[in-house]
Amino acid sequence: MRRKDRIVSLTVAAVLFVVAVGFGIAWDMGAFDSRRTPPTEAISPSVWAADAASNTLVTNPTADLTSDQIAFLRQTADRTWNFLSGPDLDPATHLPLDSLPITSAPGANVTLAAPAAAQEYTNPALIGTYLSAIVAAKDTGAASASTAEADAAATLGEIQRLAKYDGFLFRWYSTKTGEALKSPKGAPITNGYVSTVDNGWYAQGLLVVEGAFPQLASECNSLLGAMQWQLLFDKADNVLYNGYQVGGTYSKSTYDNAYSGPRIAYYMAIGSGKVPGSLWWGVNRTPPASHLQRQTPQGQESTYMDPQSRQAYSLYEGHYVYDEIKFVPTFNGSLYQALAPNLTFPEQTLAPTSLGLNDRNTALAQGAYGSLNGSPVWGWAPATSPGVKMRYTNYGVPDLASEQAKINTSVVTPYAAFLALPVIPAQADADISQIMTDYPSIYTQYGFLDSVNITNSEVAARYMTVSQITILMAIDDAIDGDQLQKYVSGSSYVQTLAPYMSMEQYSIQGIDLAAGPATAQPPVQPMPTRTRTRRVRKT
Repeated sequence: MRRKDRIVSLTVAAVLFVVAVGFGIAWDMGAFDSRRTPPTEAISPSVWAADAASNTLVTNPTADLTSDQIAFLRQTADRTWNFLSGPDLDPATHLPLDSLPITSAPGANVTLAAPAAAQEYTNPALIGTYLSAIVAAKDTGAASASTAEADAAATLGEIQRLAKYDGFLFRWYSTKTGEALKSPKGAPITNGYVSTVDNGWYAQGLLVVEGAFPQLASECNSLLGAMQWQLLFDKADNVLYNGYQVGGTYSKSTYDNAYSGPRIAYYMAIGSGKVPGSLWWGVNRTPPASHLQRQTPQGQESTYMDPQSRQAYSLYEGHYVYDEIKFVPTFNGSLYQALAPNLTFPEQTLAPTSLGLNDRNTALAQGAYGSLNGSPVWGWAPATSPGVKMRYTNYGVPDLASEQAKINTSVVTPYAAFLALPVIPAQADADISQIMTDYPSIYTQYGFLDSVNITNSEVAARYMTVSQITILMAIDDAIDGDQLQKYVSGSSYVQTLAPYMSMEQYSIQGIDLAAGPATAQPPVQPMPTRTRTRRVRKT
């Protein structure tokens, strides 16, 4: 039975769909079998669009998952936390590394490389999201409450010692010494660069720990209060700068796209009370129609009364369309840009007609793109490029991006599918199942390796810490009723943001039947047509 906290009950057809794409996890001889059974039928584009036709949102993803599915997600949380709290963490500073490669072939049991001196660095986003991952480990049972609190306290203790500017962390730090670095592999510096988005992710981690561990709330509150967000506020254009170089030079660009990963910094800046709430209206929902972009936005001009200043603000609430699904695009079609802030800020409940609905529609549109292009799996976001050089590369969906430059679709990353779990749990879970079925060597004793090239089935021989943290945070929300969101929901930050998030209505309700089937741009490399032998689901 579905729980009462769904906004509207699912239709009988949707219930049948959930059953159809579900999978089983079997227990055999007392040992857990981590093999996954894929969905019985491929999800067609018409199903993706049909799921977008209703404005119903999932507000408790746990209700949409079976006990077997939740058991597997707990297993993945355990494995992921074993990586994050073990080989990925420097025991002296309690700071997470950026990444770790493997020296063996991908598979169930891999051998990790020792971190080279040039890899022993971290950044504010990793530090902040690692704090959230500690809380997620407690919630999922991967760590005991006492151990998790001790881990959080140790990392907070190191943060207190890190060099800062106006309460902000610099862009890079050594995980061995805690010294601020000029670049990931550079020498220590005194004055560095303050990245706006990285400090947004740092601040959200403090907010999560503050809500999860009352004994640490005072320390978190002090660190949050020290962050002078007005430093990064471009008052003339009513936006945030991308960053600030200590010494007086601001970045040449600003964040002016409302639906992107950097909105986490807008949440923290507005929530702090140190910049005016009217910053909410300073960013575009879509680029203006006069700007070069992939589609001409459709939508309407809307006027809102600012809850703080009581001034009227007009903005164009536009959208794109893909496979009849209406959505506000990210810059480069990445699920990380789209869904990561929703892991801790309750967009589904506070912004059901704008950000929350767009989260769901964007995830559905990625699934539709995979189906329309013959991809066996979906989930495009920045990830490791499999191969010898293993560069961290942007992957996205061209048709879901406003950016006109070529966007690579040859690589899928598991963490993107996990990001979708809280908003489309059944479909995302089916995708995770398919990834494991088609590329079984991607799932290891430390959880998921970073990515797979779907044109040649090559799995990246590396764990990226940001991906591992994202997976653990998403699992917590998926199996614990959006618990990470609940830690911040009662904060003064969310109380300040709530009137802004709840009042807006994007032009994305329902579907656009007039749009017809989408004609997707060819991917950078042709996606394969795969024939799969499906196993019988164990019960």
